[in-house]
Amino acid sequence: MGKKVPVKKIVNKVIDECDIILLVLDARDPELTRNREIEEKIRKKGKKVIYVLNKADLVPKEILEKWKSLLPGEVVYLSAKRRLGTKILRDKIKEIAKSLNKEKVNVGIIGYPNVGKSSIINALTGSRKAISGSLAGLTKGEQWVRLTKKIRLLDTPGVLEMKDEDDLIISGALRLEKVENPVPAALKLLKRIDNFDKDVIKEYFDIDYEEVDEELIKRIGEKRKYLEKGGEIDLKRTAKAIIKEYQDGKLNYYKVDIKKYGQEREKDISFITKHLENFPFLEDAKAILLELKDKEELKDKIKKPVLGYKKIDDNYLIISFGEKTKDSGRKKVDDLSKKLNLEKISEFGGKIGKNNIYLVVAREK
Repeated sequence: MGKKVPVKKIVNKVIDECDIILLVLDARDPELTRNREIEEKIRKKGKKVIYVLNKADLVPKEILEKWKSLLPGEVVYLSAKRRLGTKILRDKIKEIAKSLNKEKVNVGIIGYPNVGKSSIINALTGSRKAISGSLAGLTKGEQWVRLTKKIRLLDTPGVLEMKDEDDLIISGALRLEKVENPVPAALKLLKRIDNFDKDVIKEYFDIDYEEVDEELIKRIGEKRKYLEKGGEIDLKRTAKAIIKEYQDGKLNYYKVDIKKYGQEREKDISFITKHLENFPFLEDAKAILLELKDKEELKDKIKKPVLGYKKIDDNYLIISFGEKTKDSGRKKVDDLSKKLNLEKISEFGGKIGKNNIYLVVAREK
């Protein structure tokens, strides 16, 4: 193994020796993978910058366009893994190189670990000349790869180190179970999402709010029933849940559920539960479904799926009605029960007329 070159030295080398810098960001979270200090340093040295939003195949196009409008300069989005957008990036590099009016133009790549720097080198050169990996100083020695007669690419990516503890927590570099106080990181994450689209948090948590502050986390915890002994809201648990759901891709800068499933769900299930007012076996999901099967008004196909819950005595009845498949309904109900922090005691699914239905009976943990 060769001796690793210090991270800062590699980054400075890329900036000093290159005329065009590709700043690689993760398209799923460009804000988290930006480094404004480095951006300023590059500009002060008079170098040209192209923001490269990699892994763009994982993000809706309209969201990519919004990021493009927010970033200060040339922006190209691509998927290095799938070789999508590579030609656009090459053409942009050629365009800027031509404007520099230089005999030789050097291009370098900078970004945080795992954003795909080496993969972009491989995609641009159409080869495996760059060593793929996420370790600082992984590439041995200096190697220039020719893109055209006038343009060459430095195959040593500048690996930035994430130093902000909140960013380390949000990115998953620090394991949540080891974090003493996750509240500041959760607030930082919510503020970023709120700045991008104020409707996302409101719709995801079904909460109306004015400010992103500790009170908002408290209200989310109250909504989820994350309580400590004595009835106080468990802020740490709530903050960790917010960060974990972001890391899992459920909470994002855009409305994940709406994009994924194509439509919102109605929440009012009273048209179903009204048939259970005097039903004696509310702890048995199968018995509930058998009771509802003969209700004529539930048999006609509904236009919009319904997903909701109602507390009846000590039980919560969670119902998905009208999904395309029973399994889809089961997943929706399961996600909602977890979101509400409820423990399932029985569940069952089937059809009522033309509508798929899935029911869960649950209680507070």
